[in-house]
Amino acid sequence: MSNKTMKTKAIHFTSFGNAVIVQISSQPLSAFPFLPAGPAIRNGSLIISELTASGSVGQLAAINQTSDYLLLTDADVLTGAKQNRVVNRSVLLAPSSKTVIEVSCVERLRWDYWSSSFSTPGSVADPNLRGRKAGTFSRMKPENEPGFCNTQGEVWDHVRANLACEGVHSRTESYEELLQVRMQKADRVFPECHPAEGCNGLAVILDGKVISADIFGNEDSFRYYFPMLCDAAFTLTRPGDDKEQPEMHEAYFRALEAIDEFNDAGRHTEDAHPGAGTLSMVETERLVGFSLVHGDEMIHNALFARHDPATRLFAE
Repeated sequence: MSNKTMKTKAIHFTSFGNAVIVQISSQPLSAFPFLPAGPAIRNGSLIISELTASGSVGQLAAINQTSDYLLLTDADVLTGAKQNRVVNRSVLLAPSSKTVIEVSCVERLRWDYWSSSFSTPGSVADPNLRGRKAGTFSRMKPENEPGFCNTQGEVWDHVRANLACEGVHSRTESYEELLQVRMQKADRVFPECHPAEGCNGLAVILDGKVISADIFGNEDSFRYYFPMLCDAAFTLTRPGDDKEQPEMHEAYFRALEAIDEFNDAGRHTEDAHPGAGTLSMVETERLVGFSLVHGDEMIHNALFARHDPATRLFAE
């Protein structure tokens, strides 16, 4: 686990409807070299496929044919093969390796091959889905209840409820169809939002509350994920409903408060996590998340507000 002291600053502010994106600089950056996995999936040098010909809902095979370490995050949606999946928690794939990764189904009513391997759709899971996944691991009781079953049930509940809420009819209960409809239904063009110089993280504030934050160990990974994470947040907004939003300095304070709480919290190392590096779960009364490191070098930190209406989550 990394024991480095991080210096964190809020750099840039973008608002849209009832959402705010705060871009973060968290230094020092990682000295350990790694790349986002998406481009390697697209060019065929990272192959993600069903674990066996008959398939296993909760596991996929990731064959990294490159000489680089590749990062797959918990936000990554994988489409194709026998059914679409979402990565459960971030994983670092070693060069020239085969890794069994843990996933959840986001297309409950399909179980037949559409392709031999998976692709990436150019969109990522929304912060609420990611938070519900992370929450299942913080509550998990390994001796009684497999984490996959608990996580999968939460994911299916989220997809089903959101399809119904958006009025989307999907023959296969496809989360990817939901994301497509959300983008198409946007009432106005999202604000122009680019990665700010020197930033490697972002926090999402919805209705005045921090609902998620991602910090990456290098700027390349941040720049790759940034537009997709922004879109995922903005598709949850209600355009024109910005009365609950904090002004810039208040937004900066709330984002940094949440990240400080995450950084100060205790860690519980997951011994069986796949891939390279070490993943630790982070949990407080107000947030849940994880930290993926390689040695002392941070790869990806993610935090989410707990889905508990009785708890005041980073609000005034």
